[in-house]
Amino acid sequence: MKKITLFLAVFLIGGLAFGQTKFEISGKYKTPVNGMMKISYGDGKSDFIPIADGSFKYKGNVEAPYYITLFAELKNIPSELKAVGVSFFVDNKPTVIELDTLTKKTTRFDYIDTKVVFVQRSTFQDKLDLLKKELVGLSASKEEDKKKAEEIVLANVAKNKSEKERSILVNWNSRFLSKEKILELYNGFSDEIKASAYGIQIKNAALTKYTLKVGDMLPLFSQKDTKGKVLKSSDLKGKYVLIDFWASWCVPCREENPNLVNAFFKFKDKNFDILGVSLDTKKSNWLAAITADGLTWKHVSDLNGWENEVSRMFNIKSVPSSILIDKEGKIIALNLRGEELDKKLAEILL
Repeated sequence: MKKITLFLAVFLIGGLAFGQTKFEISGKYKTPVNGMMKISYGDGKSDFIPIADGSFKYKGNVEAPYYITLFAELKNIPSELKAVGVSFFVDNKPTVIELDTLTKKTTRFDYIDTKVVFVQRSTFQDKLDLLKKELVGLSASKEEDKKKAEEIVLANVAKNKSEKERSILVNWNSRFLSKEKILELYNGFSDEIKASAYGIQIKNAALTKYTLKVGDMLPLFSQKDTKGKVLKSSDLKGKYVLIDFWASWCVPCREENPNLVNAFFKFKDKNFDILGVSLDTKKSNWLAAITADGLTWKHVSDLNGWENEVSRMFNIKSVPSSILIDKEGKIIALNLRGEELDKKLAEILL
Protein backbone atom coordinates (compact mmCIF):
# COMPACT_ATOMS: atom_id res chain seq x y z
CA MET A 1 0.00 0.00 0.00
CA LYS A 2 1.37 3.40 -0.89
CA LYS A 3 1.38 6.47 1.31
CA ILE A 4 -0.28 9.69 0.23
CA THR A 5 1.50 12.89 1.05
CA LEU A 6 -0.06 16.23 1.98
CA PHE A 7 2.60 18.86 2.11
CA LEU A 8 4.12 22.15 1.36
CA ALA A 9 7.87 22.43 1.91
CA VAL A 10 9.76 24.71 4.25
CA PHE A 11 9.82 28.40 3.35
CA LEU A 12 12.91 30.38 4.30
CA ILE A 13 11.75 33.58 5.99
CA GLY A 14 14.34 35.67 7.79
CA GLY A 15 13.81 35.81 11.53
CA LEU A 16 12.74 39.14 12.99
CA ALA A 17 13.11 40.23 16.60
CA PHE A 18 9.38 40.42 17.26
CA GLY A 19 7.69 39.06 20.35
CA GLN A 20 6.77 35.41 20.41
CA THR A 21 3.10 34.52 20.01
CA LYS A 22 1.42 31.27 20.99
CA PHE A 23 -0.47 29.61 18.16
CA GLU A 24 -2.64 26.54 17.82
CA ILE A 25 -3.53 24.35 14.83
CA SER A 26 -6.09 21.56 14.87
CA GLY A 27 -7.36 19.45 12.02
CA LYS A 28 -9.60 16.54 11.24
CA TYR A 29 -9.95 14.26 8.23
CA LYS A 30 -13.45 13.21 7.24
CA THR A 31 -12.24 9.62 7.15
CA PRO A 32 -10.54 7.99 10.19
CA VAL A 33 -7.03 7.95 8.72
CA ASN A 34 -3.87 7.49 10.78
CA GLY A 35 -0.33 8.72 10.24
CA MET A 36 2.01 11.54 11.13
CA MET A 37 1.81 15.29 10.46
CA LYS A 38 5.02 17.29 10.11
CA ILE A 39 4.80 21.01 10.83
CA SER A 40 7.64 23.07 9.36
CA TYR A 41 8.68 26.55 10.37
CA GLY A 42 10.29 29.01 7.96
CA ASP A 43 13.60 29.13 9.82
CA GLY A 44 14.25 25.42 9.41
CA LYS A 45 12.58 24.10 12.56
CA SER A 46 10.02 21.33 12.43
CA ASP A 47 7.95 19.12 14.70
CA PHE A 48 5.77 16.04 14.43
CA ILE A 49 2.29 15.16 15.68
CA PRO A 50 0.39 11.90 15.37
CA ILE A 51 -2.78 11.75 13.30
CA ALA A 52 -5.10 9.43 15.20
CA ASP A 53 -8.53 8.51 13.83
CA GLY A 54 -8.22 11.45 11.45
CA SER A 55 -7.49 14.11 14.11
CA PHE A 56 -4.39 16.09 15.06
CA LYS A 57 -3.59 19.14 17.20
CA TYR A 58 -0.50 21.25 17.74
CA LYS A 59 0.57 24.27 19.83
CA GLY A 60 3.69 26.34 19.34
CA ASN A 61 5.35 29.76 19.51
CA VAL A 62 6.30 32.02 16.60
CA GLU A 63 6.91 35.64 15.67
CA ALA A 64 3.40 36.26 14.34
CA PRO A 65 2.16 36.42 11.70
CA TYR A 66 4.17 33.39 10.59
CA TYR A 67 3.89 31.10 7.58
CA ILE A 68 3.46 27.46 8.61
CA THR A 69 3.69 24.45 6.33
CA LEU A 70 2.27 20.95 6.76
CA PHE A 71 3.56 17.61 5.53
CA ALA A 72 1.44 14.54 6.34
CA GLU A 73 2.02 10.87 5.68
CA LEU A 74 -1.15 8.80 5.89
CA LYS A 75 -1.13 5.04 6.34
CA ASN A 76 -3.06 2.46 4.29
CA ILE A 77 -4.06 4.80 1.46
CA PRO A 78 -3.89 2.86 -1.84
CA SER A 79 -3.40 4.38 -5.32
CA GLU A 80 -0.90 6.60 -7.04
CA LEU A 81 0.75 9.52 -5.26
CA LYS A 82 -0.76 12.92 -5.96
CA ALA A 83 1.01 16.06 -4.79
CA VAL A 84 -1.17 18.60 -3.00
CA GLY A 85 -0.37 21.01 -0.23
CA VAL A 86 -1.61 23.33 2.48
CA SER A 87 0.07 26.38 3.98
CA PHE A 88 -1.11 29.40 5.92
CA PHE A 89 -0.21 32.15 8.35
CA VAL A 90 -0.70 31.61 12.08
CA ASP A 91 -1.02 34.02 15.00
CA ASN A 92 -2.73 33.95 18.39
CA LYS A 93 -6.12 33.07 16.86
CA PRO A 94 -6.42 29.25 16.55
CA THR A 95 -6.48 27.76 13.05
CA VAL A 96 -8.94 24.92 12.44
CA ILE A 97 -8.97 22.91 9.21
CA GLU A 98 -10.96 20.01 7.78
CA LEU A 99 -9.40 17.63 5.27
CA ASP A 100 -10.93 15.12 2.91
CA THR A 101 -9.12 12.55 0.80
CA LEU A 102 -10.81 12.19 -2.57
CA THR A 103 -10.17 9.48 -5.14
CA LYS A 104 -9.96 10.93 -8.64
CA LYS A 105 -9.67 9.20 -11.99
CA THR A 106 -7.83 10.21 -15.13
CA THR A 107 -7.32 8.40 -18.41
CA ARG A 108 -3.86 7.34 -17.20
CA PHE A 109 -4.30 6.46 -13.50
CA ASP A 110 -6.27 6.93 -10.31
CA TYR A 111 -4.90 9.13 -7.52
CA ILE A 112 -5.76 10.51 -4.12
CA ASP A 113 -6.34 14.25 -3.86
CA THR A 114 -6.87 16.16 -0.63
CA LYS A 115 -9.43 18.89 -0.15
CA VAL A 116 -8.67 21.41 2.60
CA VAL A 117 -11.36 23.62 4.17
CA PHE A 118 -10.55 26.29 6.74
CA VAL A 119 -13.14 26.30 9.54
CA GLN A 120 -11.24 29.09 11.27
CA ARG A 121 -8.24 31.09 10.12
CA SER A 122 -5.74 33.28 11.92
CA THR A 123 -6.57 36.98 12.07
CA PHE A 124 -3.88 37.84 9.52
CA GLN A 125 -4.86 35.01 7.18
CA ASP A 126 -8.42 36.41 7.27
CA LYS A 127 -7.05 39.81 6.25
CA LEU A 128 -5.00 38.25 3.47
CA ASP A 129 -7.95 36.26 2.14
CA LEU A 130 -10.22 39.31 2.15
CA LEU A 131 -7.63 41.25 0.17
CA LYS A 132 -7.38 38.38 -2.35
CA LYS A 133 -11.15 38.54 -2.83
CA GLU A 134 -10.97 42.30 -3.47
CA LEU A 135 -8.32 41.69 -6.14
CA VAL A 136 -10.15 38.87 -7.94
CA GLY A 137 -10.54 39.64 -11.64
CA LEU A 138 -7.94 42.43 -11.68
CA SER A 139 -4.96 41.92 -13.97
CA ALA A 140 -1.53 43.41 -13.28
CA SER A 141 -0.94 43.53 -17.04
CA LYS A 142 -3.86 45.91 -17.66
CA GLU A 143 -3.17 49.53 -16.76
CA GLU A 144 -6.70 50.34 -15.58
CA ASP A 145 -6.89 47.17 -13.47
CA LYS A 146 -3.44 47.73 -12.00
CA LYS A 147 -4.33 51.27 -10.93
CA LYS A 148 -7.48 50.04 -9.18
CA ALA A 149 -5.59 47.13 -7.59
CA GLU A 150 -2.86 49.44 -6.33
CA GLU A 151 -5.46 51.56 -4.55
CA ILE A 152 -6.93 48.43 -2.92
CA VAL A 153 -3.52 47.12 -1.81
CA LEU A 154 -2.38 50.48 -0.43
CA ALA A 155 -5.63 50.88 1.51
CA ASN A 156 -5.12 47.47 3.10
CA VAL A 157 -1.48 48.20 3.87
CA ALA A 158 -2.35 51.54 5.47
CA LYS A 159 -4.89 50.10 7.92
CA ASN A 160 -2.47 47.51 9.32
CA LYS A 161 -0.72 48.64 12.49
CA SER A 162 1.80 45.81 12.38
CA GLU A 163 4.88 46.70 10.34
CA LYS A 164 5.55 43.05 9.63
CA GLU A 165 2.00 42.59 8.31
CA ARG A 166 2.43 45.61 6.07
CA SER A 167 5.70 44.20 4.68
CA ILE A 168 4.01 40.87 3.88
CA LEU A 169 1.10 42.58 2.11
CA VAL A 170 3.47 44.72 0.03
CA ASN A 171 5.69 41.75 -0.82
CA TRP A 172 2.86 39.43 -1.84
CA ASN A 173 1.13 42.07 -3.96
CA SER A 174 4.08 43.96 -5.43
CA ARG A 175 2.99 43.09 -8.98
CA PHE A 176 0.06 45.49 -8.56
CA LEU A 177 2.26 48.37 -7.36
CA SER A 178 4.38 50.79 -9.36
CA LYS A 179 8.14 50.58 -8.87
CA GLU A 180 8.08 54.09 -7.41
CA LYS A 181 5.40 53.19 -4.86
CA ILE A 182 7.20 49.97 -3.85
CA LEU A 183 10.42 51.91 -3.24
CA GLU A 184 8.53 54.56 -1.27
CA LEU A 185 6.98 51.88 0.96
CA TYR A 186 10.33 50.14 1.35
CA ASN A 187 12.04 53.35 2.46
CA GLY A 188 9.34 53.80 5.09
CA PHE A 189 10.13 50.50 6.82
CA SER A 190 12.45 50.12 9.80
CA ASP A 191 15.98 48.78 9.33
CA GLU A 192 14.80 45.55 10.93
CA ILE A 193 12.13 45.00 8.28
CA LYS A 194 14.47 46.10 5.47
CA ALA A 195 16.93 43.40 6.53
CA SER A 196 14.26 40.68 6.64
CA ALA A 197 13.51 38.30 3.76
CA TYR A 198 10.32 40.25 3.06
CA GLY A 199 12.20 43.54 2.99
CA ILE A 200 14.86 42.23 0.64
CA GLN A 201 12.25 40.92 -1.80
CA ILE A 202 10.37 44.24 -1.68
CA LYS A 203 13.56 46.12 -2.55
CA ASN A 204 14.31 43.69 -5.39
CA ALA A 205 10.79 44.19 -6.76
CA ALA A 206 11.34 47.96 -6.72
CA LEU A 207 14.61 47.69 -8.64
CA THR A 208 13.46 45.17 -11.26
CA LYS A 209 14.05 46.42 -14.79
CA TYR A 210 13.39 43.90 -17.53
CA THR A 211 15.62 44.23 -20.57
CA LEU A 212 13.31 41.91 -22.51
CA LYS A 213 9.95 42.85 -23.92
CA VAL A 214 7.03 41.17 -25.63
CA GLY A 215 7.88 40.55 -29.28
CA ASP A 216 11.60 39.96 -28.65
CA MET A 217 13.19 36.63 -29.49
CA LEU A 218 14.45 34.97 -26.34
CA PRO A 219 18.28 34.82 -26.35
CA LEU A 220 19.65 31.29 -26.28
CA PHE A 221 20.98 29.96 -22.98
CA SER A 222 22.00 26.70 -21.34
CA GLN A 223 22.33 25.43 -17.78
CA LYS A 224 22.61 22.11 -15.93
CA ASP A 225 19.47 20.27 -14.90
CA THR A 226 18.83 18.36 -11.65
CA LYS A 227 21.00 15.45 -12.84
CA GLY A 228 23.89 17.64 -13.94
CA LYS A 229 23.11 17.36 -17.64
CA VAL A 230 23.27 20.55 -19.71
CA LEU A 231 19.87 21.63 -21.02
CA LYS A 232 19.81 24.09 -23.92
CA SER A 233 16.99 26.56 -24.43
CA SER A 234 16.98 25.52 -28.09
CA ASP A 235 15.74 22.11 -26.88
CA LEU A 236 12.46 23.86 -26.01
CA LYS A 237 11.75 24.97 -29.56
CA GLY A 238 8.42 23.79 -30.93
CA LYS A 239 6.45 24.29 -27.71
CA TYR A 240 4.91 27.17 -25.82
CA VAL A 241 7.12 27.40 -22.73
CA LEU A 242 6.86 29.29 -19.46
CA ILE A 243 10.34 29.99 -18.08
CA ASP A 244 9.78 30.31 -14.34
CA PHE A 245 12.41 32.00 -12.16
CA TRP A 246 11.95 30.88 -8.56
CA ALA A 247 13.70 29.51 -5.45
CA SER A 248 12.87 27.10 -2.65
CA TRP A 249 13.28 29.90 -0.07
CA CYS A 250 10.92 32.32 -1.88
CA VAL A 251 7.50 32.45 -0.18
CA PRO A 252 5.56 34.02 -3.11
CA CYS A 253 7.17 31.46 -5.44
CA ARG A 254 6.01 28.55 -3.31
CA GLU A 255 2.57 30.14 -3.01
CA GLU A 256 2.40 30.36 -6.81
CA ASN A 257 3.60 26.79 -7.44
CA PRO A 258 0.14 25.16 -7.07
CA ASN A 259 -1.10 27.49 -9.84
CA LEU A 260 1.79 26.39 -12.07
CA VAL A 261 1.05 22.72 -11.34
CA ASN A 262 -2.58 23.24 -12.33
CA ALA A 263 -1.60 25.07 -15.53
CA PHE A 264 0.94 22.39 -16.43
CA PHE A 265 -1.49 19.49 -16.13
CA LYS A 266 -4.25 21.46 -17.85
CA PHE A 267 -2.21 22.43 -20.91
CA LYS A 268 0.73 20.00 -21.15
CA ASP A 269 -1.11 17.98 -23.80
CA LYS A 270 -1.70 21.21 -25.78
CA ASN A 271 1.98 21.72 -26.64
CA PHE A 272 2.79 23.59 -23.41
CA ASP A 273 5.75 23.09 -21.09
CA ILE A 274 7.47 24.79 -18.15
CA LEU A 275 11.16 25.27 -17.43
CA GLY A 276 12.09 26.17 -13.87
CA VAL A 277 15.22 28.27 -13.31
CA SER A 278 16.13 28.17 -9.63
CA LEU A 279 18.01 30.84 -7.70
CA ASP A 280 18.91 28.37 -4.98
CA THR A 281 22.38 27.80 -3.57
CA LYS A 282 21.83 24.37 -1.96
CA LYS A 283 20.97 21.50 -4.27
CA SER A 284 19.25 19.55 -1.49
CA ASN A 285 16.82 22.43 -0.82
CA TRP A 286 16.17 22.86 -4.54
CA LEU A 287 15.43 19.18 -5.15
CA ALA A 288 13.32 18.88 -1.99
CA ALA A 289 11.13 21.81 -3.07
CA ILE A 290 10.67 20.33 -6.56
CA THR A 291 9.50 17.05 -5.05
CA ALA A 292 7.40 18.63 -2.30
CA ASP A 293 5.51 20.98 -4.63
CA GLY A 294 5.03 18.36 -7.34
CA LEU A 295 6.91 20.32 -10.03
CA THR A 296 7.20 17.58 -12.63
CA TRP A 297 8.63 19.69 -15.46
CA LYS A 298 12.28 20.37 -16.37
CA HIS A 299 14.49 22.37 -13.99
CA VAL A 300 17.91 24.01 -14.24
CA SER A 301 20.19 25.91 -11.88
CA ASP A 302 23.85 26.73 -11.42
CA LEU A 303 23.22 27.04 -7.64
CA ASN A 304 24.69 30.53 -7.53
CA GLY A 305 21.66 32.21 -5.98
CA TRP A 306 21.12 35.75 -7.21
CA GLU A 307 24.25 35.35 -9.34
CA ASN A 308 22.54 32.68 -11.45
CA GLU A 309 23.89 33.15 -14.97
CA VAL A 310 20.50 32.91 -16.70
CA SER A 311 18.73 35.25 -14.27
CA ARG A 312 21.56 37.80 -14.63
CA MET A 313 21.38 37.42 -18.41
CA PHE A 314 17.73 38.49 -18.31
CA ASN A 315 18.21 41.02 -15.49
CA ILE A 316 15.92 39.11 -13.08
CA LYS A 317 16.02 40.97 -9.77
CA SER A 318 13.03 39.51 -7.98
CA VAL A 319 11.25 36.17 -7.86
CA PRO A 320 8.87 34.82 -8.89
CA SER A 321 9.38 36.12 -12.42
CA SER A 322 8.49 34.44 -15.69
CA ILE A 323 8.82 34.64 -19.45
CA LEU A 324 6.27 32.99 -21.76
CA ILE A 325 7.59 32.17 -25.23
CA ASP A 326 5.89 30.75 -28.32
CA LYS A 327 6.96 27.78 -30.45
CA GLU A 328 9.60 29.87 -32.24
CA GLY A 329 11.08 31.31 -29.05
CA LYS A 330 9.39 34.71 -29.26
CA ILE A 331 8.36 36.35 -25.98
CA ILE A 332 4.57 36.69 -25.81
CA ALA A 333 4.12 37.63 -22.14
CA LEU A 334 6.05 38.51 -18.97
CA ASN A 335 5.30 37.78 -15.32
CA LEU A 336 1.94 36.05 -15.67
CA ARG A 337 0.68 34.55 -12.41
CA GLY A 338 -2.39 32.67 -11.25
CA GLU A 339 -5.53 33.49 -13.19
CA GLU A 340 -3.64 35.72 -15.64
CA LEU A 341 -1.48 32.77 -16.75
CA ASP A 342 -4.46 30.45 -17.09
CA LYS A 343 -6.36 32.98 -19.24
CA LYS A 344 -3.38 33.61 -21.50
CA LEU A 345 -2.72 29.90 -22.04
CA ALA A 346 -6.39 29.25 -22.76
CA GLU A 347 -6.33 32.11 -25.27
CA ILE A 348 -3.39 30.73 -27.25
CA LEU A 349 -3.77 26.97 -26.75
CA LEU A 350 -7.51 26.24 -26.70
